[in-house]
Amino acid sequence: MLEIPFGLEPGALALLALGLLVASYARGYSGFGFSALLVASGSIVTDPANVVPLAISLEVVASIVMAVSVWRSVAWKQVGLLVAGAFIGNPAGVALLLFLAADTLRLGISAFIFCASLVLLSGWHLTRPVGAPATFVVGIGSGVANGATALGGLPLALFMTVNRQDPAQVRASLIAYFFVTDAYAGTLMATQGILNAQTLVAIAWAVPILFGGIWLGSRSFAAATPEGFRRVVLGLLIVLSLLGAAKAFGVI
Repeated sequence: MLEIPFGLEPGALALLALGLLVASYARGYSGFGFSALLVASGSIVTDPANVVPLAISLEVVASIVMAVSVWRSVAWKQVGLLVAGAFIGNPAGVALLLFLAADTLRLGISAFIFCASLVLLSGWHLTRPVGAPATFVVGIGSGVANGATALGGLPLALFMTVNRQDPAQVRASLIAYFFVTDAYAGTLMATQGILNAQTLVAIAWAVPILFGGIWLGSRSFAAATPEGFRRVVLGLLIVLSLLGAAKAFGVI
């Protein structure tokens, strides 16, 4: 019989499982939002230091599971530019923490994502796709946001929505991006002992729920229209930005 992860009581374990199912569904549908939703819900029942390495590990598992179905839809040149920019921006984001509090940065990023998503819901979009230099700059900005607040995925999802990319390409590219960045982050956590035996126990419990949520989300994506996908992504961005603001104010 598997050990109970993090020594949780049945009620707390059920809440963690529910948060994981919702996060997995979002990942299966949109390609992003998993870590933010899981950490926000999981932090209610256990130490965030337990949930973050679990979320990073499951992000990698999710990307591997979804790779076969999305591989051909990935915009590889765009993902390469975004990853290159993110690796440059990450140290800058960490350095920002020397001058500004993490909660201040988190609130600023969340407010920007929230306002921009509302504007996009009104129907505004770019008249033509952005080029490689702008994509690279967005990657740097995402890296800064990730290094400072772990919210790097939100600017990317917003950027791809503004850019009016095909939903399948948005979803596939985000999955590929997170695989690279989260595999790197997970390796660092493992070498520093943050990802430990308790994390492995939690992964064993979580994987069946993860697979189920991804399957449900992927089925919903298959039936989605481009405009419906856009509305769901923007709605998810608004929810995640509100969660970021709540964290900044110490509500969660």
